Amino acid sequence: MIIFFVLAVSGSTQNTIKFMTYNLLNFTESSSNRTSQFKTVIDFVNPDILVVQEMISQTSLNLFYNQVLNDEWSIGTFIDGPDSDNAVFYKNELFNFAGNTAIPTALRNISQFTMIYRPTGDTLLIYSVHLKSSTGGSNEAQRAVEVNILRGVTNSLPVGTNFLGCGDFNIYKSTEQAYIKLITDNGSNDGHFVDPIQMTGTWNNIVYSPYHTQSPRIRQFGGGANGGLDDRFDMILYSQAISDPGKVEFVDNSLWAVGNDGNHYNDSINRFPNTSVPPVVANALHNASDHLPVIALFKFENHTTTEIFEIPLKAGWNGISAWLEPVNTDIASVMSSLGNSLVLLENFGEVYWPVHGINTIVNWQINQGYQIKVNDDTTLIFEAKTPTGLQLQIEQGWNLIPVPSSVPIPVGTFFGDEIGHVQIIKEASGNLIYWPEQGVFTLQYLQPRKAYLLKSDESFTIAY
Repeated sequence: MIIFFVLAVSGSTQNTIKFMTYNLLNFTESSSNRTSQFKTVIDFVNPDILVVQEMISQTSLNLFYNQVLNDEWSIGTFIDGPDSDNAVFYKNELFNFAGNTAIPTALRNISQFTMIYRPTGDTLLIYSVHLKSSTGGSNEAQRAVEVNILRGVTNSLPVGTNFLGCGDFNIYKSTEQAYIKLITDNGSNDGHFVDPIQMTGTWNNIVYSPYHTQSPRIRQFGGGANGGLDDRFDMILYSQAISDPGKVEFVDNSLWAVGNDGNHYNDSINRFPNTSVPPVVANALHNASDHLPVIALFKFENHTTTEIFEIPLKAGWNGISAWLEPVNTDIASVMSSLGNSLVLLENFGEVYWPVHGINTIVNWQINQGYQIKVNDDTTLIFEAKTPTGLQLQIEQGWNLIPVPSSVPIPVGTFFGDEIGHVQIIKEASGNLIYWPEQGVFTLQYLQPRKAYLLKSDESFTIAY
């Protein structure tokens, strides 16, 4: 069986993806009466990534997937936290899911979804939020605390990280502390968010009617808010790295509250005429939720250049791998930066032992892990490029596997449906272990640049 993990291809084309965020309004296992409405909206928009808020349970998540989407989509791992939750769906051919990290707040979790864009191998972090609702000083203060927690995470990210912030922010004006904290550049890191829409003052204003997302209905029905479109609660924000020219960029003027033609202030979205969507879509938006979805386009640049790849090594034995491919795969060339520090490189009987003139490895293989012994703390350095699509063959018995990712990958995410065939995983040089039979799970994430010993009860293939 083949499971797909990361596909990376080189080239010179430019790829544009459509990102969508949608508050589903308390979507439970009893919400099947609304799934046809959501399907109409999503079929019309045809996004590549869909992030949702107010998903209630794994059962409701499965219901949404089965009745709204199809098999070209996959679901990211769901975390059922306090109150309602976030979820992510993505097109299989474009993205791989690399993890869901819960960021707790007093009310509900903020979710960090780690996605890998398959054509280029770029990592995109997505923060889905649903901040405290309603007006009033105490609610504003709670939203500010929630944003402080989020900024604590994004402030610690490396400069140049590509990340998005999306969801239901429940912010009413540009002077609210939560909004100020979101967009303020503190000068010491790149943790702030960029808002492509400049709206000063109170946002419940007819001047800002093209950007309002709640509520698409005048009258109350099925729960949620009513009163017509007059609030901009739902947003898509992005990092400074995406704002600047680079590997991932926001497409100017692509942000749209779906169905909002600017002519429905304090009105229902399906009041005829709606000049931006067909009547059947306007009706679906009206009936599905008390929020409009928001979309934006982002460009991913394919990589045609090389870069310097580094693997830090400790004196003694290390398990190593790489997610980039050496430009020159000759093993002597790959190891050349180590000089006399290198003692031995091996992979299950294949050896590169330069002091004795032994070389049965010949070429570095990106789909293999290696064990290396060095005399002192040092760094392996080589020129590397993005690889073409490769496969990792897992054999029955013991394997020495690489980690084909630039970010840590949960063990369960890496192996997917094949996790049941994994008997033992341990660090090639370390003490962490994943051993289900013995109930030992000290190894939870596979780390970039490392190699792991894996014992499987069956052969299978991972394509990346």
